[in-house]
Amino acid sequence: MTETSPKLQQLTRHMDHIIPSGARAVARVLVVSERSRLLLLHAQDPLSGHRWWVSPGGGLKTGETFEQAAQRELQEETGFLLPISQCVWIRRHIYTWEGRRHDQYERYFVARSKGLTFAPLKADSYVIGHRWWSLSELEQSNEDFAPRRLAHVLPPILIGEYPNPAIDCGV
Repeated sequence: MTETSPKLQQLTRHMDHIIPSGARAVARVLVVSERSRLLLLHAQDPLSGHRWWVSPGGGLKTGETFEQAAQRELQEETGFLLPISQCVWIRRHIYTWEGRRHDQYERYFVARSKGLTFAPLKADSYVIGHRWWSLSELEQSNEDFAPRRLAHVLPPILIGEYPNPAIDCGV
């Protein structure tokens, strides 16, 4: 294991979580409606055709904080300009995309939405749709979700109970 310099640790430490060396830093947003429904984007790998549901989000730009990236990605991918809450989940995910291995470290934030109008400013090409999901629909679905344990870790978030510090929501 490579030693991380104290300066780098200070820059990357947040809530006692270090961004793993070599991992792409990503901010995601759990958008929850007034009726406790969760907005998810339907994604598809263009090479394999694999489909899954994921919350809005994306990689940090140079000099950007996770919170700033969450706000920017939320507006780009949904059209929503909403206040972002604290980080509630973290996740490290190693996966295959377009036939190549990727390593990603994600932080999840919550945003509450009064409206359901979805109007992306800059839609990603891999996004093939969107849907507002109830907890019972998530629990009963055979679809793939990211994270896989979404229906299990989501209930406290839906009622406004946020873990502090953030929890690892799993792959």
